Amino acid sequence: MEIMTISGINLEMQGKTKKEILQEFADLAVVNGKVTDAAGFYKDLCLREEESTTGFGGGIAIPHAKSAFVAEVGVLVGRGENQVAWEAMDDQPVHCWICLLVPETGGQEHLRLLSQLSRKLMDPEFVGKLKAGTKSEILTLVQGVIS
Repeated sequence: MEIMTISGINLEMQGKTKKEILQEFADLAVVNGKVTDAAGFYKDLCLREEESTTGFGGGIAIPHAKSAFVAEVGVLVGRGENQVAWEAMDDQPVHCWICLLVPETGGQEHLRLLSQLSRKLMDPEFVGKLKAGTKSEILTLVQGVIS
């Protein structure tokens, strides 16, 4: 299975709070066959956020969790009109997310994906395409980083 597909991209996220966005990702993960239980994965995402923020800065967050409910590694991308308070490193709201889904035993894969994406988020061209690109452009963009 592919880590990321076009059906795992939602450019019309509706959430107005962090928890609403995390719920949207949990539901999207189930629809994409990456997660076996939306409620369980949602809880794991929330627990991870309680440890420390996943708000990267510049309007972007990377919510992620290693979870027993994740059937296979995956990456989801979301973007929305709402500016969501996220306790990001720069104290700015977030409207663009890259959600990482990693099985409980996938520690190395989790770190690899997080590291690769974090490095690319320093690139203004990458960030610009992530924030303004079409689903196809975002798929190509992110697949180029995680492959």
